[in-house]
Amino acid sequence: MQTNLNIKWAIEIDTLDAMRNIAKFEKAKEERRQQKKTDYPEFVPLNYQPSADILRHVTGHDLLYPEPWWRMDSVLIPCHLPGHWVLCHVLLKEGKVLLFDSLNEREGTSHRLKEIRALLYLLPYLLKHVGYYEEMKMDPHASPFTVQSMHCEFIPQQHDGYSCGVFLMKYTELIPAEVKTPWKEVFGQKDIKDIRKGIALDIYVNGQLCNSQ
Repeated sequence: MQTNLNIKWAIEIDTLDAMRNIAKFEKAKEERRQQKKTDYPEFVPLNYQPSADILRHVTGHDLLYPEPWWRMDSVLIPCHLPGHWVLCHVLLKEGKVLLFDSLNEREGTSHRLKEIRALLYLLPYLLKHVGYYEEMKMDPHASPFTVQSMHCEFIPQQHDGYSCGVFLMKYTELIPAEVKTPWKEVFGQKDIKDIRKGIALDIYVNGQLCNSQ
């Protein structure tokens, strides 16, 4: 599986113009759909304009991530919701977003599905903007993006109010490794203290290596 993770592109969902106006946009889209008698998505995410950094990343012109998205099976996008971090595993060809939330509080699945719906509009617009669908010979209207929450019976859950970032980082390690066993058997809240120590050690060691060069 070719998976691309760029921590620099951590979407602040709560600060996007799309999020502040999403209800108005969805209402207008529904009205247009009823008038046109169609049910395909429209690429009008509230005048969203991707930054130059994001465009370089998606097209493979980022020095750290030189592979364009059309060569990827999936991408990992850390998303910051109000007061909480979640991880979105975007399966590009399938048009699906898998939501990894370390605070799945309602019936075992995340109640933040609506909070990341802006991403479902931004992704197809961004892919269309950089020519992804043309490169992949895909119809952008054929399969709109959907979101699925990963069940808490599979992914470890935090029992405090401040470890979401550490859980997210561990999720990003396990996804590319294609771990098949329940992740609760790999790590959990009891391991977070040691994981934090490991992160601190990695930062120190890599910092020393950079300084020596």
